[in-house]
Amino acid sequence: MSSLEEVFAPGGLLAAAIAGYRRRADQVEMAQAIGEAIESTGVLVAEAGTGTGKTFAYLVPALLAGGKVIVSTGTKTLQDQLYDRDLPAVRAALASGASAALLKGRANYVCLYRLRRAVAEGRATSSEEAVELRRIERFAATSVTGDRADLGDVPEDAPIWAQATSTRDNCLGQGCPDYADCFVMRARRNALAADVVVINHHLFFADVVLRDEGVAELLPACNTLVFDEAHQLPETARLFFGDSLSTSQLLELSRDARGELRVAGGGSPELEALCNRLERAARDLRLALGEAPLRLAWPQALRIAGFPEALIKIRAALKMLDAALAAQAERSEGLGACSRRAGNAHAVLCRLLESDGSEDVRWAEALGQSVQLHVTPLHSGELFRRQIDDHPRAWIFTSATLAVGADFGHFTRELGVPEATTRRWESPFRFAEQALVYLPSGLPPDPNDPAFTDAVIEAAFP
Repeated sequence: MSSLEEVFAPGGLLAAAIAGYRRRADQVEMAQAIGEAIESTGVLVAEAGTGTGKTFAYLVPALLAGGKVIVSTGTKTLQDQLYDRDLPAVRAALASGASAALLKGRANYVCLYRLRRAVAEGRATSSEEAVELRRIERFAATSVTGDRADLGDVPEDAPIWAQATSTRDNCLGQGCPDYADCFVMRARRNALAADVVVINHHLFFADVVLRDEGVAELLPACNTLVFDEAHQLPETARLFFGDSLSTSQLLELSRDARGELRVAGGGSPELEALCNRLERAARDLRLALGEAPLRLAWPQALRIAGFPEALIKIRAALKMLDAALAAQAERSEGLGACSRRAGNAHAVLCRLLESDGSEDVRWAEALGQSVQLHVTPLHSGELFRRQIDDHPRAWIFTSATLAVGADFGHFTRELGVPEATTRRWESPFRFAEQALVYLPSGLPPDPNDPAFTDAVIEAAFP
């Protein structure tokens, strides 16, 4: 097996395989620190300034050490870049036989069951959506992965995707008639078999939440876990250890409940009336907040006329809908899933309304036609620490911005790893000499002000 020095040397494996490669002392030091953390199954927090070459600095020791490796990135774009470009380059340079897999959240894969239902029920709301739905149908019939990123003819933000993909709430699991051909399950099986799995932070925390709720593990056990762009972790952790509820979820629940009842062989005037009641309350909540985008702290939102009243109506409607669906749950797996979704939504809303706010943060957002309600814990360190203690392996956290000056205390406290080894390497770029920072005066003091973006554009392009 090659040593790190041999790999990173001027005439080493990377230099032989990658045009323009140059040895960087800080990159080698970082790779050595990561190699030591992997060998000792330790926790390393490593800040590496832009230009250090941190991606190769963690991929090389991880591949040389062998075993199962999971690399988590901050976004799906970075995830694709790592899987399609950086990882193949390092594997080729090392002549590594390690297999690799890309794993995303379920909403990134076509759901065959929901796609078929959307086509059969004509859920497209315009001629454009109807064309897009047919394209998704043709794509699903020939695609190996079902990854929506592979279908360039339908924009990733097209609303029709909501009808052709699943969420944790509406997935039927093993009760789905298309379970054997499920693209999500195929991706997970590939991940279980691979040596290196590339994920993103949102998927990691979704798995943590599911395991905490007693659902089978989604991600395979591994020897080394690397978080790139780790500065995003505290905020992502708070979001996933909290709860959220949107009016879009409520409207989708209502629509799915009607559809599942028809599939099960009959309608119900009582259920229809309850669905209508829930939809009216959800729309009243959206109307109360006015123009979007808007983000309000919970006390601010509660002072808006009509907002608290709409919340109370939604809670009452969810409670009755939950009871009605529970009575129908045994008729089909789909109705059972709708019943669970109604119960979960009711529980989240009760938490929002009944919490005193001393240990969490609550807020409301108006985004387009939807309202999103959030509650998240003030501190996530203890919850994240529990995951580290439950999974003995090397934990590597790296980013260009983790320390305040030279102090990592804020980051390590946020993640509950005060004992972590910390290392820091400055960027090789001379920003003080090669860059300027422009701070325009006269901007609106609140970034949420609708006029803020226009003011920034006006200042940047006078």
